[in-house]
Amino acid sequence: MESDFREPDEPRLPPTPSAEDARTALAHLDADRAVLAQRIVTPWWYHPALGLITATFAGAHVLPGAGALTAIALGVVAIPALMSLYARQTGVVVTKPAGPRSRRLLGTMLILLVAAMVCALLFKLTGVDPLWGLVPAMATFVATVILGRRYDDALRRETREAGTNS
Repeated sequence: MESDFREPDEPRLPPTPSAEDARTALAHLDADRAVLAQRIVTPWWYHPALGLITATFAGAHVLPGAGALTAIALGVVAIPALMSLYARQTGVVVTKPAGPRSRRLLGTMLILLVAAMVCALLFKLTGVDPLWGLVPAMATFVATVILGRRYDDALRRETREAGTNS
């Protein structure tokens, strides 16, 4: 026989929602996803600024002496500053991809950044003129701006459509 007796500190489970309540909650979630997708529109300046930071990482290795370490340290400080500025302006912080396309684009950007850094490091180790370090830096800048904007488009689409795929 079931008893209504419970310990005073034992939490009471909420009642199971009806099917109509569940449908209403899901509809509200879909509406919230659509609003969120509209809010994660990246300002025009974000990708060029991020491109400058990634170009700094990519090209820093050809700098003489402590220049490389200084440039990388400045880049490490600049990333959270950029993210904070973005969050203040949009009111949203996106920390990970929303689906397979945005995940692939983010992975591609990271692979390109690492490849550019390795290329610049090889330039330094082989004694190539340091000006050649501008090539991977510029490639990284351009890739970050172009792929970053595509990433944002994919992120918004995948955020908006997340509820319709399940």
